[in-house]
Amino acid sequence: MRDQIVEQAVFANPTIGIEITDGEGRITGSNAAFRDFVGYKETELASLAAADLCHIDDKERELRERRQLIDGDLDNLTFRKRYMTKSGKTIWGDTNITVAHNTNGSCEAVVATMVDVTDQRRQELLQQGQTRILELLYLNRSLEEVCTAIVESIETVEEGLLCSILQLNSTAGTLHKIAAPSLPDFYNDAIDGMEIGDKVGSCGAAAFYKRRVVVADILNHPYWAKAHRLIKKTELRSCWSQPIFSNDGEVLGTFAIYYTEPREPGPFELELIKSAADLTALAINHKRAMSALLRSDQLKSEFISIAAHELNTPLGTIVGYAELLLNPQGFAHASKDKKDKYLNIIIEKAEMLSRIIDDLLDIGKIEKGYGLNLRKKPTQIRKTIANVVASFEHTAPQHVFSLHTDDDFPESVIIDEGRIVQVLDNLLSNAVKYSPDGSLVELVAETKVDRLRFSVVDSGIGMSKVQVERVFDKFYRAKTNDKTIRGLGLGMNIVREIVEAHGGEIEVKSILGEGTQVHFTVPRS
Repeated sequence: MRDQIVEQAVFANPTIGIEITDGEGRITGSNAAFRDFVGYKETELASLAAADLCHIDDKERELRERRQLIDGDLDNLTFRKRYMTKSGKTIWGDTNITVAHNTNGSCEAVVATMVDVTDQRRQELLQQGQTRILELLYLNRSLEEVCTAIVESIETVEEGLLCSILQLNSTAGTLHKIAAPSLPDFYNDAIDGMEIGDKVGSCGAAAFYKRRVVVADILNHPYWAKAHRLIKKTELRSCWSQPIFSNDGEVLGTFAIYYTEPREPGPFELELIKSAADLTALAINHKRAMSALLRSDQLKSEFISIAAHELNTPLGTIVGYAELLLNPQGFAHASKDKKDKYLNIIIEKAEMLSRIIDDLLDIGKIEKGYGLNLRKKPTQIRKTIANVVASFEHTAPQHVFSLHTDDDFPESVIIDEGRIVQVLDNLLSNAVKYSPDGSLVELVAETKVDRLRFSVVDSGIGMSKVQVERVFDKFYRAKTNDKTIRGLGLGMNIVREIVEAHGGEIEVKSILGEGTQVHFTVPRS
């Protein structure tokens, strides 16, 4: 009686599935838990064999081992088995199979008990995939290889799903394949470079709307109307797409899951696609950061080399002319004018050294987040800018300088005079360096409501759109055919910091081969 009660309790247990078959493997009984696991009714199971519920890749092994069990070669079977449900999904069960013998010792029934461990198995597969991805990132493998590994790891988690990772070209607004190893090549080729937008497939719409887009039936959904002929050439029938985001919320691309039959995602699939997109975001963000770090290291190495040259050039001149002045034999009878000329050269090169060192100190403060300390005071601004232009007329006589100040321009303004002179010096120096001898360099000072606007205009070699976009980057120097043009690539970055520290704005306009205009503002009061 007690054994019967225990048996009934086990049979009714909702967490343990029980399947009973005869010696030929035909299902003769089951409990409610088992039927819930596999999705069949009791009457439907009556026409099936245990092998019908077994994954195709495991079927031969199970039939062989069941026969060994019945023949007495094995006492029992304990293993993790893949079951195929009525809906075609794969579930995992920790299974134990034993044989019940009758009085004469022959097989009366084969009893299998199973506990659903599908979620546990999925988590194990996801963890294995994540470990593999982190390993590839650590080895600095290519983004394509890492993303292909992500796709393959997700595809192992559940039978029947196919995945793709598309990367967004934010400038062009187009999606491009990074990884989609299980999708047809002709399909990948056809959608590569598609523009994102309203109702442009699942991926195009997901990137456009910045949210997950689920299409359960591709052939009958308006988002796929334009690709209807293409999709009919494939077996793909449903597609769910999740945007991939950068750390600052920018859309990097999409992660998509396809199935070969129409279907809605369940809670697990929704979590899976989100996890996959997050993992892909981690990979892309990591590769971006590594590329930026490598580029930064390269720039700093170049910068150190350039800085050493820039420091040695004036230093060598200073030492050379100082030795001439100290040489009593070769320079004893030199005229005062010649001595003064050499002394002026020494002073000029010393000032150049001082400017380079000041730039290095300034960029050090900026990189540490200290900012530039401003010492604002009332400044005779008309006189200040006139002195700056006069200085360049003296030091760069090969150019023509023009200063225009409108009638409303104030006599005095509260600024850090030294810093604004530093800005004007840098901009006028660039205009001189990048424009031919004899050309005009203009400084225009205007009043714009509550702001003062300064413009430095030249008719030099100009810059491309790409160069203009990078002109304020640290260590960036626009490449030219003139190898004599030197610099550390810090000036414009510091100029922007000074202008913005004053509460102003700066912009650069340039046309390659025609010249450059730099405009900056400072508050009038």
